[in-house]
Amino acid sequence: MKRILLSSALILFVGSALVLGGTGAFFSDRELSSGNTFTAGAIDLMIDNHSYYNGFLNASTTWEMADLTIQKFFDFPDVKPGDLGEDTISLHVDNNDSYLCANVKLTSNDDNGINEPEAEVDASDGPGNGELASNVNFVWWADDGDNVLENDEDVISQGPIGALGLNGSTTVALADSSTNIWTGVPGPVPGEQTLYIGKAWCFGNLSQSALVQDGLGSTSPRTPANSSGGIVCDGSNLNNSTQTDSLTADVKFSAVQSRHNPNFLCVPPVVQQMGKIVVTKVVVNNNGGNNTVTDFHYFIDDGFVSTEVSSGATTTVPVGLYNISEAGSNGYQATFSGDCDFEGNINVGANELKSCVITNTELPAHITLIKVVTGTPPLASNTLFGLRVDGVGVPTGASIAVTSNTPHLINETGRVGYHFVSITGVGCPASTSTPIVLNEGEAITCTITNAKN
Repeated sequence: MKRILLSSALILFVGSALVLGGTGAFFSDRELSSGNTFTAGAIDLMIDNHSYYNGFLNASTTWEMADLTIQKFFDFPDVKPGDLGEDTISLHVDNNDSYLCANVKLTSNDDNGINEPEAEVDASDGPGNGELASNVNFVWWADDGDNVLENDEDVISQGPIGALGLNGSTTVALADSSTNIWTGVPGPVPGEQTLYIGKAWCFGNLSQSALVQDGLGSTSPRTPANSSGGIVCDGSNLNNSTQTDSLTADVKFSAVQSRHNPNFLCVPPVVQQMGKIVVTKVVVNNNGGNNTVTDFHYFIDDGFVSTEVSSGATTTVPVGLYNISEAGSNGYQATFSGDCDFEGNINVGANELKSCVITNTELPAHITLIKVVTGTPPLASNTLFGLRVDGVGVPTGASIAVTSNTPHLINETGRVGYHFVSITGVGCPASTSTPIVLNEGEAITCTITNAKN
């Protein structure tokens, strides 16, 4: 609240008299405070605007101090390359110091049909397909009220309004706890003080040609009507792609009380919401495997960075979609469970704790034996040589599952009239009397050749 009226006191005096005979009145006093009042202060932002179009005062975009209703900073239905506009916007807050913010939003950028000249350089048509926004350039500055850009006035921003993107917006701090474009000292603007913002637009290439400061502020006789206004507009490099195009934009100014609000920012920092992920590893060895949790590596991938984590550890992450993956020993089949889908994808929300369990089940090792018989026909069938793995018969061409990390012996019973020639294959033993040890999930194919005597 802005103001507390001081109370007035009414003092009532009661006289006393001494009465003989033992009777009388006690001394007394009463105090009365009446009409105590609280009156709220006001933060009422009002705006006036003085607008020039190609050096002439433009009545349709000029108004005196008012709350904005139907007023428009831009209302130009027939712009041509090289057109230049300049406005001086006056901001008036009421009787309280206030922070000031500005926001601009591009609400449309349309191509309203393609005429013959435009068709030679542009085939796109319809809403959102206009080229005008990318060719109308703006510059905003902290003005002293004379409608021209001078060499000691700070430019706030400059560029094409199309850089916002359709329905995109930007908020600019004019005066908040970290910025003050007029004084350079962060903080609010005083109540009942008029402040000015200069704005110029150019349909084409906009460049600054700031005038020398004359120190006269709003009383200066200089205007865009009798000077360059400190801005140069060149539309000579534009083609016909913008013909019949249109754009619309919203401009918003806001005032916020500064009292009891020392840290206000027009653009508050984004507070990143966080969640947590726990990756847990389970290793199942049931075919002789001997790998443990520490033989595997686990990763949380956000699409850009892959971060290694430990099994059972809690990892704090920004909210979003992640993929859990692993690297480590071969010979194990991984399956995902918990909050992960079958591919390891997991969606983490704010303050959520998500769990992803990776279960690695050992795959058995496999041995395949192939019998080859050589010599002069007729030859015995390759099924008659008694191929064996650990003493168990194995048909030629068949694969048999065996335990890993355990010695295994490959041999055969043989056949009268034939002799052993060789055993070959990647990972196979050099002879039928040499045992072999396979890793988890390892598969070998061994060819045993016998020749006719």
